[in-house]
Amino acid sequence: MTARGTTTRGMASASHAQTRSEAASQVDVATPGKKRVVVLGSGWGAISFVKSLEANGPYDVTLVSPRNYFLYTPLLPGAATGAVEDRSIVEPIRRPIAAKGMRYFEASAVSVDAAKRTVRCRGSDHTFRGAYTKEQSDKAPWKTFDLEYDYLVTAVGAVPNTFGVPGVEENCMFFKEISDAARFRREVNERFECATLPGVPRERIKELLTFVVIGAGPTGVELAAELYDMVYQDVAKTFPSRLLQDVNIQIIDLQEKILSAYDRRIAEYATDFFKRANITCLLGAIVKEVKEGCVVIQDKETGEVKDVPFGLAVWCTGIKLNPLCEKIIETLPEGSQENKRSLLCDKSLRVKGSQGSIFAIGDCATIERPRSLAKAEDLYREAARCTPDGDCEIDLGQEGVKKALMAGKEEFPHLEEISNRVDDVFKQFTDGGSRMTFPQFRNMLEDVDKGLRALPATAQVAKQEGQYLAAFFNECAGDEAKLKADDARFDYVHKGSLAYIGKDAAVADIPGFTIVKGIAAGLIWKSFETISQVSPRNVLLVAADMVRTKIFGRDISRIN
Repeated sequence: MTARGTTTRGMASASHAQTRSEAASQVDVATPGKKRVVVLGSGWGAISFVKSLEANGPYDVTLVSPRNYFLYTPLLPGAATGAVEDRSIVEPIRRPIAAKGMRYFEASAVSVDAAKRTVRCRGSDHTFRGAYTKEQSDKAPWKTFDLEYDYLVTAVGAVPNTFGVPGVEENCMFFKEISDAARFRREVNERFECATLPGVPRERIKELLTFVVIGAGPTGVELAAELYDMVYQDVAKTFPSRLLQDVNIQIIDLQEKILSAYDRRIAEYATDFFKRANITCLLGAIVKEVKEGCVVIQDKETGEVKDVPFGLAVWCTGIKLNPLCEKIIETLPEGSQENKRSLLCDKSLRVKGSQGSIFAIGDCATIERPRSLAKAEDLYREAARCTPDGDCEIDLGQEGVKKALMAGKEEFPHLEEISNRVDDVFKQFTDGGSRMTFPQFRNMLEDVDKGLRALPATAQVAKQEGQYLAAFFNECAGDEAKLKADDARFDYVHKGSLAYIGKDAAVADIPGFTIVKGIAAGLIWKSFETISQVSPRNVLLVAADMVRTKIFGRDISRIN
């Protein structure tokens, strides 16, 4: 019976495979007369690009991603604690794809040949699960396929960076995907359930209920805040009250304040808020190693090393280049990619060295910025006072340094930020003197150039890049000369920063308006994250989840 059943299944699979193979070959044919555009990824950059691209336009668009949905990442911490449900913050990628007359393949891009303009793809293993045996799917000739393109849009994002810290992958969980949020929710629940069992020693309970978040950026802070709310708003009502005295939420970061990339006032407020909430902030700490049940940290000032026990540790700090991007760089001309942390692009988001055929958006891309060092002498002489023998010095009393920096801000926007703190910069590079020589000025600009950072790896940046690139493609209407022209430029417009810090409070930095903190900012945060969903369906689902959580609390049951 078993053998017969297996044979029948194999025959059915073979027949089904033939049908699938024929269907795929028919679909994978570019529309004549249209430029072939292949989009890799289904995150913020990709979804913004395909939604903004004109429907049935001059491009034949194929999107490839192993994840067949878009994830609204800002609410991932909420999904990890049940404040919102995971299905509420995902949108099937096929909806915008179908509406635009595009096609989608659930597969991973494994390599790119920039010279031949082809992408090698491999169908995801779970795509074949159930329909085929593992042996059949591994041997299936259609599982690996090549896509030809005229233009490739790379939006594959980045991957977590452990910075070489031993034990991170073995003893920490990462927090980047919806599966990570589901795992966090499950494991937190498991630890509380285990702690209620009779006979569990007090020391073991303390270990189980110690939660360590490594990284005090927006993701780490919001995860710690959501966990705090879950414990003291929901767990406290349903689990034995004796457990609360043993709950310990800790956050570790190298900087002296949490949310250190935000405005100083926000960072200070958020840090004080966490401390008042009894969330342990281990700041100015270097993570040396992560052992089973223990994080080893070192104080960066004193060098003191200590162990931080945990029941669950989450790694929320750092990203690095996606392995696919490393392969793309290998196929580009040597010397065209100086930046090894992301794909280096020109101001139009074209990948350097790709002859205008590859574009990159989102976390996997960085835009080449002009370096002010090359124009140091011109900037210096324009604002300097020169002596009869030809020596020039910039006099701070005449605001010479600031004048020189502001003269170059149009070409080098980062110089404006330096000019705003010219007093400190001047003292640093003149050793407290009253005049700055050209070598000192040059050293200052060299130091500034070394500190140049790409645009932040945020959803806001990726979304704007995707929208810009789609508008650029729409305007060019498939004209190759226009797509390669050098007159287009992406300009990022920062629209503000938000972060939830717990107990219905948040922090908001709204450019041109003000900094908002506390409950008022919490209302802004909830409203913004609700209306910013990518579809009306998600807006309604998230709004309903937030109302449900406020009235009935979080669902703390474990169903998977």
